[in-house]
Formats: sequence, C-alpha cells, structure tokens
Amino acid sequence: MKKEEKLFLTIQYQEIDQHTLRRLIQDWLIFVRILFEPRWLALDQANQQSFSLADCVAFLKHAETLDSFSIYVGGGANEASLRLVKGHLLEKHLVTKAVFTENQKMILDYTEVQMKMKGLFASLRSYDEFLFHNVEKMAERRRFQEEAAISQLPKLRRPNGEVVVDCNQFAGYDIFYKGLTLTSCWRMYFSRFYRNVIPLAVIEEVQQVEQSHWISPQVLMIELYQDPFNWDNTSNRGYQRFFRDQLGIDQLAWNNGIGILREPFIEYAYSERMIQTVQYQNDRLQPAEKKKATHFVTRRFDLVNDQQQVKRVRGTLNAQAYFPWVDEQRMKMMNYIVIDPSYALDGGVAAYEYYLRNFLEIEVDLRDGRYQEYLVILNIYVPEEYLAQIPYRQLKEKMTDVKFSRFKKKKEQAFFDLKKDANHLRVNFLQVSALPQLEELSGG
Repeated sequence: MKKEEKLFLTIQYQEIDQHTLRRLIQDWLIFVRILFEPRWLALDQANQQSFSLADCVAFLKHAETLDSFSIYVGGGANEASLRLVKGHLLEKHLVTKAVFTENQKMILDYTEVQMKMKGLFASLRSYDEFLFHNVEKMAERRRFQEEAAISQLPKLRRPNGEVVVDCNQFAGYDIFYKGLTLTSCWRMYFSRFYRNVIPLAVIEEVQQVEQSHWISPQVLMIELYQDPFNWDNTSNRGYQRFFRDQLGIDQLAWNNGIGILREPFIEYAYSERMIQTVQYQNDRLQPAEKKKATHFVTRRFDLVNDQQQVKRVRGTLNAQAYFPWVDEQRMKMMNYIVIDPSYALDGGVAAYEYYLRNFLEIEVDLRDGRYQEYLVILNIYVPEEYLAQIPYRQLKEKMTDVKFSRFKKKKEQAFFDLKKDANHLRVNFLQVSALPQLEELSGG
C-alpha cells in the first residue's frame, strides 16, 4: 500500500450560538497558522486563490452571521477546512507526520479544549488508515492500493449498478446513525450527546484499549494504541476491530443491504426513555460473540433521570434470546431481519445462508419447553421484486446438512421449514412494506 504518512483530525460541533461560532472560527485560524503556512484558500466551493490573511479574516467575520459556509486552506502537503451547515460545524485538519510529531502535544491539547467547549465528536487517526477503511470507489483505491489487493476485498453493488468495495466490513469504517459518527480509530472523543444511542458507560468500560478517561464531566476520550502511524500492525488492527465489536456499531447501522454477517458482542433495545443493552462475555469476563458467551451483563439506562441498573448473570441463553417476540396464544416465537439482496453480487445467497444458520444452529436447553413446543419463526423482509427471487434451490444445495421442507407461496409471502438435529426454524419471506405491522406477524 502506498502511504501518505499524514495525521487526520476531525472535530464536529453541535448547538453553536453566534458567540461560540466566532470563538471557534478564531481558534481554527490561529491553529492552522501555527501548524503550517497557508498558500491557498477556497471560499464557499469557489476556485482556489492565493492565500490572503485579510481576505480570510474578512470572509470569516462575515461567516459568523451565516447558517452555512465553507473555507479550505492549504500549504504544501497540509490542509485544513471549516464547514458550517445549519448550525452544525465540521472542522478538519490534514498534516504531515513531521508536523504532527513536532506539534503533537499542542494538537492533542487543542482537540481537548475544543471538545470541552461545544464538541460532539472528534477523531485523530492516520490518514492512510482512514483511506484504507473508507474509500469504496475502485479508481480512488488504485491511487494507494495494488489491483491484486483490491481484487481480494469484499464488494457490493450500489443502486446505480456501480460495483464498489464493501467498506462496511472494515473496522475503521465511518458510519452515521441518528446524526452521530460511529467509527473505530486511534483516538476518539465522545460527548454526552452519544448517551441516547450508545450509553457512555458502555464506551468507558471497553476492554483492551491504551487509554480511557474523562477529559471533562461531559467528554470521554478513548485511545486504542500508542502510535497512530502503526495502525496496520496486526495487534493494533485487532484492537481496532475489538473496539468496534464491543460497541456494537455494526449491529446499529450499515449501508450494504445485508449487514456484516458477524455475531454480535452486544445488543441494544430502545424505548422512548430507556436503553437496554446485553453484553456477552466468556468465562474470563472478556467480550465474546453471542453464541460463545457464558456471562451476560444487562444494563438499563434511564435517559430521563440519567440512571442505570446493572445485572450480571452466568448461564446459557434461552430461545427467547434469539426470538424475543412471543405469542403465547398461538404458540409462536419470532425474530426478523431486513435485507436488500440487490446490493449483493451473489444475489444475497451468502447472506441468506448466514442468517438461516445463525437462527437455526442455536444451542438451547432441552428443558426449554417453549422452543420444543412453539413454532419458531424468522421473518425476512425483502423488497417486493425479490419476493419472487428467493434462491431456495441454491440454498438447499449449499446447506446439505440441513433438511428443507417444500417451498410454499402464499399471497405476499413465501416460506419453508428447516430442521437440523433437534433444531427447527420456519423461514418467512415478506415484503419490506409490511415491516411496521410487527404485532400482526403471524408466521405463515
């Protein structure tokens, strides 16, 4: 991989008034001029022009009264930008390794001061690491990666037909969920605004990180390893993946149509005023995949009163851990997933197989009467056009260790039954338009 050896800093701000905006603009300009000498600038998407401090100051003074603006400056291999969109400010800095090494303490201090003021989220990372994990277009990846290496990466098909790299599978991929950035990289700063999606207690207690501490009562800092430029070390890549798994980022959001096809280390349930999490651990009380867990940490976060309850249990999972919707009267247990096979190059075959096995091949205590007696259902919601394209024959040929019933179709629904040893599963395929009516999911 061809490396640029640069440090990439981003800071996101929220709930900014005009006074705070003025202060942030001033800080940004001073910080930039300490790090490097600007040679050019571009204002509000206009073409680059020679840098003029007077022009820059005049523009930024006017920008204080706007609800949207952007400014970019650069000098040599260094760049910086400031962009405001409807009260949300995004600050970026890209500096050489030499500039970062010389100014590391100041850069870290600046980041912490800004986060304490009005910061939402900040990250510092190797720019090479960011590119490797976030560039999906083939032409752009060829600038830093050999064709042979690109050919080995997971792919997906965008709605416009373009085949790109599936960055959802990478540990450092930036995904956005409910207005928040979710990622895993060298240094991250999480503000109190994250508490409505990922409670900060969950982030604070992650294992196998270099540092984890509060820089203020409202901001938590996490550092995964010591040297940001040593990101591709095998151990450091493992820490990056482990952090992402512990937060359950890939259980919350993805944009590849089918998910990441990995077992969760944590699961979330949300209500209007409450978040409940279940963290899975092994006998050493280390984070583990759900099916390998022997210890379970259940947390209930009261968002209104800012309180939490924690319960730790040792044991095994029951059937309801996999099929939480229970209909006692009709003796049915259900769970559901939503996928869009159009993103998958194989038409979704690998994804279908993963989910079928994931919900069929579960270890359930034989004394769990519900599992033995109830109809256990997995509802798979797909776009309407894919309801007539279920790859039943291909799945049956691939899953030779599983018994398939006949494939049956009803109005706006198709289904078949699976059986493996004592395990059983009814698999329903339904139109995604039926998804909101959860209380009516009968299971065929």
